[in-house]
Amino acid sequence: MQSLVYEAAWDKTISVQDRTLIEETFQKVNLKEEGVHFTPLRWDKNYKNELLIMVLVHNNTDQELAFDTTKISYIQKERVLAMHTFTLPNLLVKHKTSMPWTFIFPVGTYNRNGTFQEGNLILAE
Repeated sequence: MQSLVYEAAWDKTISVQDRTLIEETFQKVNLKEEGVHFTPLRWDKNYKNELLIMVLVHNNTDQELAFDTTKISYIQKERVLAMHTFTLPNLLVKHKTSMPWTFIFPVGTYNRNGTFQEGNLILAE
């Protein structure tokens, strides 16, 4: 059974609105396949014009998932709109666990003219 957990800093600082969005979305997720999956929650840009993609990271495997030089792409209708290599020491997702996270794509790693509705993150090869 998949469980929802929050990274410690997130758990202390997350807004009530975001917590509600995360928990309601988690309740609707139906993971049928093993592996690592992402459920998009929302996207935005920050003051540095970096692309922020908030997702639920689902580790539906029997091993811990660490993000150490992990390449992630944002795909929309088979088109890559963003790609970046992430090293995130605070993002450790235990097996059979889901965790919210915001991936920050720096300027130059995403299509600045793209619209980011109805896309999804994937682990890139």
